[in-house]
Amino acid sequence: MKRHLNTSYRLVWNHITGTLVVASELARSRGKGAGVAVALSLATVTSVPALAADTVVQAGETVNGGTLVNHDNQFVSGTADGVTVSTGLELGPDSDENT
Repeated sequence: MKRHLNTSYRLVWNHITGTLVVASELARSRGKGAGVAVALSLATVTSVPALAADTVVQAGETVNGGTLVNHDNQFVSGTADGVTVSTGLELGPDSDENT
């Protein structure tokens, strides 16, 4: 007869074999380790700039009378006819002397 009638098991990751193995509910585990925590925090920090307010301009759409105004760096990609992309120094009452 079994010593305990209600026996529960859980799955534990075996690093050596690279598989999940069945273990007793009382088995000890090492946790996820620092590698997973570092990877998650690095992924979070590097994805924050991707949350910046991006504006998608569709084909044939006019933006502010044909001029895209922004005081930050911009990345513009696409193809079009008769489009001029220029850079320069912007000076004015609302600028911080952006280049």
